[in-house]
Amino acid sequence: MSEQICSLVVNANPQRRQAVEAEITAQPGASVALSDPSGKLVVLLEHPGQQAQVDCIDTIKGLPGVTATTLIYHQQLLEN
Repeated sequence: MSEQICSLVVNANPQRRQAVEAEITAQPGASVALSDPSGKLVVLLEHPGQQAQVDCIDTIKGLPGVTATTLIYHQQLLEN
């Protein structure tokens, strides 16, 4: 098993930004590091496996008000 860490830039409709931020932070392993009134969010994800990470990204992409997501950083930490 490995730990997956990544960051995303999420663009949301400015009128839905706060709702999108609340829905993201409700996801296990997800947190919003930065939020701008223009609708740009920096999101950090930490999950114990790759599939959980992919599922979380897909959930974020599908949230009402999200217009785009861009993966900025990804690291897989392998356990010895």
